[in-house]
Amino acid sequence: MRIACDIDGVLLDTVITFCEIFNKKNGTSYQKSDVTKWEFFLDWNIPEDDIWDIFFQIYEDSMSTPFIDDQIPVIMKDLNQMHQVSIVSARTPEYREYILEKLQYHGILQGPHYNELVLLIHKPYDLKIKQDFDVFIDDNPKLAEAINKQKKKILLLYDQPWNQEIDDAENVIRVKNWTEIDQYFKKVEKNEDNNEL
Repeated sequence: MRIACDIDGVLLDTVITFCEIFNKKNGTSYQKSDVTKWEFFLDWNIPEDDIWDIFFQIYEDSMSTPFIDDQIPVIMKDLNQMHQVSIVSARTPEYREYILEKLQYHGILQGPHYNELVLLIHKPYDLKIKQDFDVFIDDNPKLAEAINKQKKKILLLYDQPWNQEIDDAENVIRVKNWTEIDQYFKKVEKNEDNNEL
C-alpha cells in the first residue's frame, strides 16, 4: 500500500506551539483543547493571514515544536519495510530544509522510514486526496469528508480536538496514537496473509 503521513497534528504537535506564540503576542491563554475547529480563527475573530503568519514562524523553527510520539521512528520504519510510506504535508517547499532537520533530529530518515517528502499548498484543504495514495494518516477533518466519498481510499484520522465532529466510517477510522496506527496495519497485513492461504 502507498501511505501518506501528515506532519502537523500527526508527527508534530504544532498547535501547542501555536497557542504559546499566539498567547505571548496577544495576552491570551488559549490551549490546544480550545482549537475545536479546523478554521478556528473564525471563532477567535482573528484574520486568517495573522494565523498563517504564526504557522510560518513555526515552520521556520520546527525544532521547538513537540514531537507527538517517541514510538514513531520504530513504527514508521516497520511500515516502510512492508509498504511505501511518504510524508505529505501542506507546508510549501521553502520549509523543506526545516522539516528535514526536525525529522532527522527525531531519527526519521528518508530511505529507512519514508520514501519521499511531498509538500503541497495549504488550500484547498482536501488537496491531498488528489495524490496517488491508498491510506492517509492525517488529522484534517476536511480530508475526512472528501475521503468518505471515495471508498477506495482510507483515512486513519489522528484524534485531535479539531476533528471531533467527524464520525467513523468504513474508510475513515479514528486513531488515538501511533500504537493504534501500528495495530491497524498489522491487522491489514494479517488479513492479507490469510487471504493468500
